[in-house]
Amino acid sequence: MTVETFTPEPRIATFDDLARMSEMDGPGTKLLVVLIHVQRLQEKTANGEHADMDDQGTLMPLMVRDFPLTPQTRLKDIVEEADQVSTNWEFLMTAVLPGRNGEPAPEDETEQHLTRMAQTLTTGENLDQFAIFTRDGEPVQLQAMSEQ
Repeated sequence: MTVETFTPEPRIATFDDLARMSEMDGPGTKLLVVLIHVQRLQEKTANGEHADMDDQGTLMPLMVRDFPLTPQTRLKDIVEEADQVSTNWEFLMTAVLPGRNGEPAPEDETEQHLTRMAQTLTTGENLDQFAIFTRDGEPVQLQAMSEQ
């Protein structure tokens, strides 16, 4: 008989959990961020007016950026910087790019990952590989309409 131990993956309940877990990757780790704007679909109401549908819309990338991931990385700082570009965003799509030998990944590699993240969003691909948060750091799961 073979017995295998199972260690559950840590849960990411907030943005701070992601930052804390990512620090384990060591120096040079980058946080990759795509700001997401949601263009809400509209529906006709009983009185003939149009209203936004809360749970349906088109996801559009507004900004891509990388941040050094350190113990000092805070969501409020990222939100403040993002709001200087645009306040018309609802979600942060994030990924972690580990450094190599304590050095951050080169800019061209970082740019490739950021571009791929934005493309994944615009083409409606599965977003499960990314951690997505509200402006307040709460995790959310976004799905393509065909996956619902």
